[in-house]
Amino acid sequence: MKRLGEFYKERVLRLGKKSLIKKELYNNKDEIKIIKDLYGWKLHFGKDAIECRSEEEARYLKVFFEAGLREIYIPKSPRYLQQIIPELEELKAKTDEIINSYLESILDPKMKIKIRKEVYIEIMK
Repeated sequence: MKRLGEFYKERVLRLGKKSLIKKELYNNKDEIKIIKDLYGWKLHFGKDAIECRSEEEARYLKVFFEAGLREIYIPKSPRYLQQIIPELEELKAKTDEIINSYLESILDPKMKIKIRKEVYIEIMK
């Protein structure tokens, strides 16, 4: 199975900086929601939100935000972003499933969060 870090390098970073937009993600522990309002798409977490160009961009950011990245490059092309989203979300879901299966035996919620964070740091390398 391909790792998220490999996917990011092969499918996103290879495009080059001229084809990418850089976004800073906030440090957050709240639930992440994608919401459409009068002004467009937003990635909401707690009282904060990040404005997005499209639903696809919000979905893309959500995956990497949940993986613990705080700085991310987004493809400028809406068509390309739409093309890679299904594979990215499927990869993230499979990764979560594997991680969760190992974390079931750990009872301490803080320890689970810490381990999950450390695993994602390794996966994103």
